[in-house]
Parts: sequence; structure tokens; C-alpha cells
Amino acid sequence: MINLNQKIFVAVENSETGEVSNQTQFYYYQQDKIIWAEYAGGEIVKGFLIGKWINNTQIEFTYQHLNQQLTNRLGRCVTTFKEQNGKLVGTENWQWLDTLEQGFSLIKEK
Repeated sequence: MINLNQKIFVAVENSETGEVSNQTQFYYYQQDKIIWAEYAGGEIVKGFLIGKWINNTQIEFTYQHLNQQLTNRLGRCVTTFKEQNGKLVGTENWQWLDTLEQGFSLIKEK
């Protein structure tokens, strides 16, 4: 299991229906198999996620944030991590819970 505690990630790619951008930073924390993060930047005013490790390379979590229009958005995601050039990269498959739209994003350790 990878240690995500105190890691900072930036979104480098996202589906068109996503709200996260390269201006969004994620601050991750971990205690055993539990993970959580705060995120903000770009379209996101303030966001939180909480979840767990489901195997040695994947986490699953729910996320919630307020966007610039102060709309509360809620979703779920599975992220698969790998190391690339000494940094962690996460491939994310997510789904909004209000519209059920699905998407893909890529985050990279800062």
C-alpha cells in the first residue's frame, strides 16, 4: 500500500463534465487504510473527500465540493496509483451522484 499522507496532487487531465482543473490542488492524508483530502482551486471553492484503500494500488472514495456558483456537487471515484519518474500518478474513474455522468481524470504528485 502506498503512503498518501501529506502528499499534494494537481489535476493534469479531466473529462469535459468534470469541474477539477490544473488549478485544483488536493492535500491528502492517510491513517492506515483510511484516506481523506481537502481540495480547492479553479472552479472548486472548497472540497473534501474520504475513502479507503481497496488493494495495494487503488483507493475508493466519495467527494463533495462547492463550485464557484456555490452549487454543492457530490460524487464517487476509484483512483489507481502508479509511480512515474519518482512521483505518484493517479488515474481516476469518477461519477457524479446527481447526474450520474461518468468521467476520467489524471492527478499527479506535486
